[in-house]
Amino acid sequence: MSAQPHSAKRRKTNRRSSGPSCSFLTGGDVAPNRRNGKGLLGRVAPLFAAADIAFVNLEHPLSHAGRRLPGKPLIHRGPPEMVEGLLEAGLDAVTLANNHIFDFGEEALFDTFDLLDARGLPRFGAGRDLDEARRAVVLERNGLKVGLLGFSTTLPRGFAAGVATPGVSPVRVSTSYQPFIDLTELPGTAPEIVTRADEDDLRRLAGDVADLARRVDVVLVYAHWGTSQVPRIQDFQREIGEALIDAGAAAVFGGHQHVLAPIQFHKGRPIVHGTGNLVFDIEEPFFTAATHETVLFGATLMRAGLVDPYLVPCRCGIGKPPQLLSAARGAGRAMARRMAELCAPEGTAVTVASDRMIVRPDAALRAVSRPASLMDTLRHAAAGTDATHRG
Repeated sequence: MSAQPHSAKRRKTNRRSSGPSCSFLTGGDVAPNRRNGKGLLGRVAPLFAAADIAFVNLEHPLSHAGRRLPGKPLIHRGPPEMVEGLLEAGLDAVTLANNHIFDFGEEALFDTFDLLDARGLPRFGAGRDLDEARRAVVLERNGLKVGLLGFSTTLPRGFAAGVATPGVSPVRVSTSYQPFIDLTELPGTAPEIVTRADEDDLRRLAGDVADLARRVDVVLVYAHWGTSQVPRIQDFQREIGEALIDAGAAAVFGGHQHVLAPIQFHKGRPIVHGTGNLVFDIEEPFFTAATHETVLFGATLMRAGLVDPYLVPCRCGIGKPPQLLSAARGAGRAMARRMAELCAPEGTAVTVASDRMIVRPDAALRAVSRPASLMDTLRHAAAGTDATHRG
């Protein structure tokens, strides 16, 4: 498996003297489906364009071809013209590792590949076979080599790429439901949900990360994972995210949940579990007000990893561009409070500085005592531990 190289489209001034560095920005899921791709990202576009490296998850194919997959209840796509908005924003790459890119089969998938390739927009996370789906995009900025990999744990039937079949780079996950309390005493108590990554898939992905880390300065991984509409971190997300950091990734960025999710740090490196929907022109019936909240994640990339990470609050674009917000007031301030609440149990501090949120590890937050729910009390009682301190 070889990396997909991509020369710099622009070169910016290196502002740091302690080795090569570059600016980085990413955002939530992008599923565009409107008449005109121009202006797709609105006032967010200049922020992406100003970053040395910027990528997003393109959530569905851009094609008029193909037929909808039978038996898949939620499908969508956008017209090829949507690529104009991605290029206008100066994005450096898109990941295609998700649960909608194959909604209209091989024809629409290959159309999307050809469109992006013809327009010079690098892609990763999906391919005509497993080897291509695993292939990294490598970008070089200011003397710093950055490798991008993508995978998905959300795998509708037929979506996982194979040795000779197209699809996304897969990490399969098993789910089991295990009672943890005496159900004769408390009938109807919900079971514990236990999830685990497939050992072979995770070993393969970690190996790809380790191999790429030997050839570039910084490895960034995109993960399409989690549970839709649920901010809680599932066990398999921790398992995979931490394994990829251990293998050499500088950061892991997640999507799919459609809502904001926590940020954790593992060995000082961020695992951003979900940043919401940045542009989502398809209103699913289960969407709520929470799906309108989204953030951009930015940082400076250096050989040592990511420094000075921050978040920019936005309102999801639905049929119109996303709206930039200020973390210091109004809806942006409420979002900052929400992120602080989500991240504190993970030992991550989120504070407001001007219009942004600053993100940093703070292990002391895990020790904060807070009321436990009934389910927590039962779970900890079954385990013989104290439910009043969690983390």
